[in-house]
Amino acid sequence: MNALAEALKRLLDSDEPLTASAFTPHQRKQLEQFALSTRLIDIGKQGRGTLYRIVNRPSVIAYLQQLQPLAEDELPDAIPVRGKNIGTHRDSKKGKSGHESCYLLIKAWDKQVVWRQAGKTLNPAELTENFGVAALQIGRDAGWHSNRPLLLVENQALFDCCDWLPEGFNGSLAYYAGQLPDVLLQWLAAETRTDEVILFPDYDGIGLANYARLIDALHPATRLHFYWLPDWQDKIARFGNQGAWLKTRVQFEAAIAKLDAMQALTDDFKQLASLSQRHGKALEQEAIWL
Repeated sequence: MNALAEALKRLLDSDEPLTASAFTPHQRKQLEQFALSTRLIDIGKQGRGTLYRIVNRPSVIAYLQQLQPLAEDELPDAIPVRGKNIGTHRDSKKGKSGHESCYLLIKAWDKQVVWRQAGKTLNPAELTENFGVAALQIGRDAGWHSNRPLLLVENQALFDCCDWLPEGFNGSLAYYAGQLPDVLLQWLAAETRTDEVILFPDYDGIGLANYARLIDALHPATRLHFYWLPDWQDKIARFGNQGAWLKTRVQFEAAIAKLDAMQALTDDFKQLASLSQRHGKALEQEAIWL
């Protein structure tokens, strides 16, 4: 519920005027703007405090119904979050806008790679061979786990063309777009999904921030590795992107500080920080083909 709707509902639910302590600072600000623009509530002084009082109850009720067509308790639990947001806010992205599931696109080539959940078995190598990709729906109750490593790549180009993979790679390659979804991190945190997770992001602020988020999220029994490109030190100077560095520098420096606090700042990360700052460049993962 937005701040104004919550504040108006509190006023309507009370038979008496309410003091400022009944509202958050943001709600008080919203009520002040509402009072100035509509004159439907009165905000006055009482001693050293402030008192909020409804002037025209039917009009406030009508306004609240326009602002919030349905109350949250009027909506069935089964409706997706964004559908509820339309009912309560007339906007799918207001309120809690996160999805309750995400879809993990994966490829595999070793036929021994298996994903299992509650008696169900998925063989991604067969689906990759026949259809080019396999997919898992990941959510709160998804029990999927695998017998082989999971390698996450940030950009679609590396998911489309897989000739860069190390010879003998025997796990699942998965694609994510820019930011690791919170749903995926929560799923990885709940239990051991695989013995090993490898993250191959862009070498910029977003990529390092995602690595730090994975350290926070992963189940303790899961090993985590950062994927280092061959000759990445030389590639930063030669092929690095200045614009990407400038755009994500603040995030980069914050991620380096967080890795240090987590005692995860290895010599490679120290060198990456030094070279990125010296050249003023970030390295995109597509440089692996150069």
